[in-house]
Formats: sequence, C-alpha cells, structure tokens
Amino acid sequence: MKARSFAGSLVVLGAFAAMPLVHCANSEGTANVDLDAAAPPPDAAVPEAGGFNVSTGPLAPDDVECAETTKQIYVLATDKSLYRFYPDKLQFVRVGQVACPTVAGTFSMAIDRHGTAWVEYTDGRLFAVDTTTATCKPTPFRFGQVGFETFGMGYSLNGDSTNGETLYVAGVGLASLDTKTFDLKFLGSLTYGRTELTGLDKQLFAFSVESGVIAGLNKTTGETNVTYRTSAVNERAAFAFAQWGGDFWVFTGNDRSIVTQYSPTDDKSTVVVQNTGMLIVGAGSSTCAPTTKAPR
Repeated sequence: MKARSFAGSLVVLGAFAAMPLVHCANSEGTANVDLDAAAPPPDAAVPEAGGFNVSTGPLAPDDVECAETTKQIYVLATDKSLYRFYPDKLQFVRVGQVACPTVAGTFSMAIDRHGTAWVEYTDGRLFAVDTTTATCKPTPFRFGQVGFETFGMGYSLNGDSTNGETLYVAGVGLASLDTKTFDLKFLGSLTYGRTELTGLDKQLFAFSVESGVIAGLNKTTGETNVTYRTSAVNERAAFAFAQWGGDFWVFTGNDRSIVTQYSPTDDKSTVVVQNTGMLIVGAGSSTCAPTTKAPR
C-alpha cells in the first residue's frame, strides 16, 4: 500500500459534509468528479467504527470490529485526501483531509479491523488515522528499528478472526509491527524491490511495481510460496495495493492513477479505471474486507 506524497492543503473537511465529493468511473474507465452527486451509500455514512486512543492501545474497548465502513478499500491522494473506494461500484467517496502534524509526505498505509488507518510518512513517523473522520494522532513508533526506515504495510489474519491479526511491513526485509508496543520484529529477507503488502484472509501478499509481480509470502520467513504476474508495471510510478473480493486492486500512476484489477483465479489483469482524476499514493483494506466475489 505504497504512499508517496507531497504536502497539500490542510483544510479539514469532515466525512459527512452536505455535498460529499464522489468520483465514479464512467463507461470509458475515467473517474469523473461529480459535485452534485447524491450522498454515499448508507454503510458509508454511519461512523460505526468510532474513535481510537493511541495512549491505551490502538482503540478504545467499545469500538466496533468489522463495521460496514471497514469492508472497503481506502486510498490516499497526493493532496492528503482520504477516500473510501467501493470496488463493486468503482466509486471513490471522499472522507476528509488527513492533517497529521508533519510537513513530510505520506509513504504507506494499512487498515485494521476497527477502522484505524496506520499511515507512515517519508520522515519515518507513524500516525493513526480514523477512517470515519480522517482525524490523525501521533504514535510512539521509533524510526530505524532493525534497519527499517520506510516500508510498505498490510494486515493478515493470524488464523480465524478470533485469533486476531498481525501488521506486516516490507522494507529491508519482512517484519511484523506490534501496534501496542510499536516494536518491529525482523522475519526474513525480500527480493522484490519497492514492495507493498496486503492480506487475503490468513495469507500475505507482496506487490512489486517494478516487475508487476504479486507474491504470496511465508509470514514467518518471507520466502515466496506462489507468484502471479500482472500488467501493472511502471518502474517510476507511485503505487498502492489492496485486496477486495478475492482479487488484487493495484493503483499506479505518475500524474493520475489508473486502477488495475488482477484476478488470481483467472490469472487476468484488467484496467477498470483509466483515470482516477488524482494520484493515489496509498491504499489499504482491512481483514474485514470480503475475500470472495459476490454472486451475480
């Protein structure tokens, strides 16, 4: 879920403005900006996930796990706007402006089951962002642990949902990140260059924009279990990566991002949005997101 960004406007707009900004892909695969769009679907308008408290852990005890708002993909644009992306509708709904207290750009993002986005910046700082309001809080994460400076991120389930989930990071290798202690634990080497991570149920996958490869990883060693090759290759691109519906959604671009849907079942890459109208520099889906396609 790569995030490469530049400083943007710091005007904070709430998730529930009277006229939400909606991007939808038209028949030509271009995302349009519709300022007169109707309100987003009901599941996008209810702040069920609640807030979080970094000082006592990532979330308060009464926060809802797997609220409807945690079941979509979230993306960050270069102006630091946070969007909720509905893959089944190819629709982007603006949540708000992420105004963390740093002048650095965003680098990577992962979403947990309670709706907290963990956002790393290019200065190595890690922030917790509420995906219902775009509110940002700092964390005590320590830069440079076990040789990691900047890294991609993604969650994967430890077993079934009752066993929790683990946040994995990819930088100088593969590591896990504990969001209570904020300690990194080195797990193994990776050889894919610039890499982003996403989970699919108990599995963990890495995407390399330099080769278009998606690799299923051994979560204890970093070794490759399975390899897919997509058409999403752009060595110089900003890129992001997430799972939804059992498919992988890849966001790549230099000025404006395209969206590529890769189906591992069919081994097929499809560009589903030719122009999102923005440069996407981070993406994430939680382990609450669906892992199989809905019946048609």
